[in-house]
Amino acid sequence: MVNSLSFWLAADRRTRFVYALTSALMAWLAFPPYNLSLLIFVAWVPLLLTEDQLFYRHGKDTGRHILLWSSLHFLLFNTLATWWIKNAAWIGAIAAIMINTFLMSAVVYAYHRVKRSSGERTAWPVLVAGWMAMEYLNLRWDLDFPWLLMGNAFAGNPWMVQWYSATGVPGGTLWVWIVNLLVFTGIRSLLLRGGMQGEERTNQGWLAFRDLFRAIVILIFPLLASLYLHQTHSEKGVPTIEVGIVQPNVNPYNEKFKADTEAEQLENLFWLSDKAIGPETRLLLWPETSIPGLVWLPDSTGNQHQLQQIRHRLSYYEGVSLLAGASTVTDLGMNPPDQPALRRQAGGRGYIAHNTALWMKNGEALGVYHKSRLVAGVEKLPYPAFFGLINRLISVDLGGMSGQLGPQSQRSVFTAGILRVAPVICYESVFGDYTTGYTRGPEGANLIAIITNDGWWGETDGHRQHLAYARLRAIENHRYVVRSANTGISAVINARGDVLQQLPWWKPGWLRLRVALHNEQTFYMRYGDYLGRLGCFLFVLLLLASWVQSKSHQRRRL
Repeated sequence: MVNSLSFWLAADRRTRFVYALTSALMAWLAFPPYNLSLLIFVAWVPLLLTEDQLFYRHGKDTGRHILLWSSLHFLLFNTLATWWIKNAAWIGAIAAIMINTFLMSAVVYAYHRVKRSSGERTAWPVLVAGWMAMEYLNLRWDLDFPWLLMGNAFAGNPWMVQWYSATGVPGGTLWVWIVNLLVFTGIRSLLLRGGMQGEERTNQGWLAFRDLFRAIVILIFPLLASLYLHQTHSEKGVPTIEVGIVQPNVNPYNEKFKADTEAEQLENLFWLSDKAIGPETRLLLWPETSIPGLVWLPDSTGNQHQLQQIRHRLSYYEGVSLLAGASTVTDLGMNPPDQPALRRQAGGRGYIAHNTALWMKNGEALGVYHKSRLVAGVEKLPYPAFFGLINRLISVDLGGMSGQLGPQSQRSVFTAGILRVAPVICYESVFGDYTTGYTRGPEGANLIAIITNDGWWGETDGHRQHLAYARLRAIENHRYVVRSANTGISAVINARGDVLQQLPWWKPGWLRLRVALHNEQTFYMRYGDYLGRLGCFLFVLLLLASWVQSKSHQRRRL
C-alpha cells in the first residue's frame, strides 16, 4: 500500500498546514453565526488524510507527529470559533482554547494508536466513541467548556436536527463523524485509484463509489426525517400564555454594577416592563443580575429598598409573575462551618454569594433558584486543591458577584397556575442534559426561560452562538424558550427551534408574544445523554481490547 501511495505521501509540511487550515475554516463556518452546517460533514476529512499520510510515512516514530498536526487542526479551529472570550479575559480564552485543543487531539492520538496496534476497522469506532466520550466529559468535569460540541454545528439550522428530541446533541456528533469517515475512505480510494492499473484500479473505484454513496445516504436520511418532523409539527390543543420580555441594555463593564446607577437601572426596567405587559400577560422576564445591587437572603424583613420598589410595582400587574436575575447573598451568621463557597466579613460573619433567579407574583417573593452550572475561573474555582495556588491568575472579575459562588443542589421549577417555568441562567443553557432536569417528569417545566448577560463579549460571535444553542434546547425538550438578555439577543423560540421574535443587539427593547405550554416527554428528556454514556463504555472497552491484542502479538513474536 505504501508504494501505491507514494505520490500522495510525498506531501510536505506546507501541504499538511493547508489541510489544517482547511479543516479549521470549514468547521468554523459550519457553526453559528455562519451556519454553513453541511461543511461539518467534510471538515475533518483533511485531518484524517493527514493522519493516514503520517501513519505510513513515519512508521513507528509517528505519535508525536500525530499530536503535532492534529493539535494544529484543533488549535486553529478553537481559536477561530472562540477567540471572542478574550473580550472578557485573555487568560480565559487561552485556557478554553488550549484545553479543548488538548482533549480533541488526545482522541485522534488514541485513534492512531489503536489503528497501529489493531488495524483501521477497529480504530474507526475508537475515534467516534472516543470523541463522544470526550464531549461527555467536557459537559461534566470542573473545567467544562462544551461550547464546540460537534452536534452544536446545526444550531443555526434547527430544521436539520428535529430528531435531537430523541438523541440530543450527541446524536449530531455521531452523525458528523460517521459521514466524515465515509467521505475520507471514499476520497482515499479515489486517490489510490490514480496510481493503479487494471483490476486494482477498478476495485478502488468501486470502493470509492460504495463509501461515498453510503456517506450520502447517511447524510440525507436524517435530513429528510428531520424535515418531515419540522413540517408536521402541530400545536393544536396546546394551552398558551402571553409572555413579556425586557432587554434593558445596561453596559456590564462601566454601568451595571455601579451603585450610583441603581435607581436609574430600576426605573428603566419599570419603564420597559410597562410596555411589555398587556392585559393578558402572565409572565414577565428580566435578564440575569437585572435587579440592581445585592439582595440578602432570606429576605424575611422585606426592608430592602429595591425589592420594596419591585413588590410595589408588581402589585399593579395583577396576575403577572416576574422571573428576574439578581446577585444574592445568603447570610450564614457568625462563625459558620467551612464550605467551598464560604466568604467572611470582618468579625467572622459568614456568607455565600449566588447568581440567582427570583420568582415573584403580586408583590410577593415566591421562589429562589441559584445558578448551578458555574463558569470556571469566573464563578467557581475548579479543582480547588490544585488551582487554589494560582487562583489570582485564573479568576476573572466581571462585576457583580464573581469568584466562588454557591450553587444549588436541586433544580427549581417555578409555577403559577398551568405555567411551570425552568429558570435557566446564562451558561446553563449550553448543557443539554442538565436542562432536561428541569423538564423531566410529570411536574417538569412546560416553558424554558433563559436569563443571561452576554455583553461581556461585545459585538462578536459569542452572543449569537449563545442564542443559537438555545434553539437546540427547544428541540431536545420540545418546549418553547423565552430568552431575556441584558444587551441582547432577547428572543422567543418555538418548540421546533424557530426564532419567532428577537430584539437587536445592544439596543433596549421589549417583546410580547403568546407561547405554547407543551407537556409531553421526549425520549431525550427521559434518558438524557445515553449516547455519551454508551460512547464512554465503548471507548474504554475498545482501548482495552486493543491493548490485549497488542500484548498478544508481542508474545507471539517472542
